[in-house]
Amino acid sequence: MAEPTETKHENWPRRWRRLGSPRTFAVLAASILIVGAIIYGVFIAYSVSLGEEFNKMSAEGMNDFTTAQKIESESSIDEIRNTVLTIRTLAESPDIDPEGEVFTDFLSSWNERASFGVTYVSIASLEEGVVESNRKESDLEILRRLKAGESVVSDVRKSHRLNGFFYSIAEPVVKEGVVVGVLRSIVDAHSLIDTTQIKSSVTLLGSVLMKGDGTIIVDSEKSELYDGLNLYEVLRNQGYADAIVSKMQENVENDSDVATLAIGKRDGKTTFFTSVRLNENDWTIVNFTEENTIAEHSQVILHDTVVAGTVLVIISTIACVAVALVIGRFRRRALRGAERYAVLAEFSDTVLFEYSYGDDVLELTPNARSVFSLDSLRREHYLERGIPLVDFHEEDVSLVEEILEHPAPSGEARRATVRACTLTSEYRWFSIKCRYLYEGQEPYAAVGKMVDITQQRALEEQLVRRSQIDGLTKALNKVTAEEKITASLAAHDRGLLFMIDVDDFKQINDRNGHRVGDQVLAAIARALFDVFRCDDPVGRIGGDEFVAFVRDVDEADVVDAKRHALRDHAEAITRDLGVSVSLSIGVARYPHDGTNYQELFDAADHAMYREKQERDDK
Repeated sequence: MAEPTETKHENWPRRWRRLGSPRTFAVLAASILIVGAIIYGVFIAYSVSLGEEFNKMSAEGMNDFTTAQKIESESSIDEIRNTVLTIRTLAESPDIDPEGEVFTDFLSSWNERASFGVTYVSIASLEEGVVESNRKESDLEILRRLKAGESVVSDVRKSHRLNGFFYSIAEPVVKEGVVVGVLRSIVDAHSLIDTTQIKSSVTLLGSVLMKGDGTIIVDSEKSELYDGLNLYEVLRNQGYADAIVSKMQENVENDSDVATLAIGKRDGKTTFFTSVRLNENDWTIVNFTEENTIAEHSQVILHDTVVAGTVLVIISTIACVAVALVIGRFRRRALRGAERYAVLAEFSDTVLFEYSYGDDVLELTPNARSVFSLDSLRREHYLERGIPLVDFHEEDVSLVEEILEHPAPSGEARRATVRACTLTSEYRWFSIKCRYLYEGQEPYAAVGKMVDITQQRALEEQLVRRSQIDGLTKALNKVTAEEKITASLAAHDRGLLFMIDVDDFKQINDRNGHRVGDQVLAAIARALFDVFRCDDPVGRIGGDEFVAFVRDVDEADVVDAKRHALRDHAEAITRDLGVSVSLSIGVARYPHDGTNYQELFDAADHAMYREKQERDDK
């Protein structure tokens, strides 16, 4: 048998011969390297693209975080202002003395249970305080505005007494067209940049409240180090380039809405500058933040994937697909706005909503499920089909539709107060505020909030009732009595107006003291409540004068019965208090003696004095 012929590959290791010649191996190795290089290049491109995408997502997160901060701050200011306005209504009622014991006790009771205090100061005391403060121009301007009847949200001031920075919300109290005093609430300025109620993945490095020109008012560290300095100069001194600082300033000055700017790296993480202007006093909130942890972790994953891709093509390919899927998922979430809603929905009990005009779709934030009984957080064809997400009271559904169907101009808001059924199956009062987003001349979205104001409304109704009632006798005051009787005249065809006067009441006060006199008046009022029906208006119109209106009757026997009953009560008061009490009673018939309140009042007044004269002549 012939000897086997040695080939030129005889020195090639046996285990490699199956792969072919060294040339084949070299081609294979080169192919792997080329493919690896291509994949590496692809991953580098993805790295750049993904980095931009993550920066965009992080910026959106910063925008949402700062927007939530603005909503929280402005909601707090609105809550305090509305409460002060409500208390002002009570202070301005005719029967309330803002410096009297009744109103002082009310404020003390309010301040004990409320989260913020409200105080009253006379205009004279306020003027004296301004003089003592060396007549600062800002103080003079606030005083001028208050005396002109304007509401004022003051600038932030440092208070050595309270050891911090504060601003005030003030409402003038007007009596007979003259400002007699001021109701104000002093608020910690750090609450404007407080983020404790906002849950987010954003890493906050610091917050600053500043004026539009960059002057620092307060910062989140509660440090006085930067108080009164210019933020832009501080940043330049810290090493930020002029171009970056100028861009920050441009964002603040040119954008009324929230704006975020990447300003560099810090410990390998991108740092962001976010600003948003508040609707009060040219205040601007500025946040310094880092990219969120999702972006940070994704960058680590990307780096590991790029390294692995240079070693093993298959693993790199799988990782590339995985990263592409992650990017796609985040893009879809960003487009839907789900992440934005999740960030904004985590603070306070405010329910946010967004309506898309192009799609006719209404969406609520997830925390709506803790307030309302819902089958979904999203409703398509909302206005077209007229099927509401929230069970509004049938009388209020049209108010909600009006807000969505008729958008206000850009920058303006529409408001409504409605009733909605909650998880407890009760209807509660909610305040709705909605703003509109425009693309050119056409609105593309309406964004708003719903806040439960049931307790506030109850307080307002309580204050209104107090403002209508005479504090001593619990009868209607003069103004309210006239209004109620006038309304009753318009609703009925006949009736009787009684005027009751306590005879010689001045002598009762002089002989027995004002305390006893007050007891007599209170007893007379109780007698009127007993004699007249519960829905008959009974009012105190003067020191010792009362009126009452009986609807749907004008018979003489009714008049006689009421007279006898009232005089029987007067005799009982005489026995109980040991004071001689007698009444003069005048009656006018509607419409025989008059067709309006004033005519009936004059007729009853004349009848009462005729009775007095006839009794004196005897």
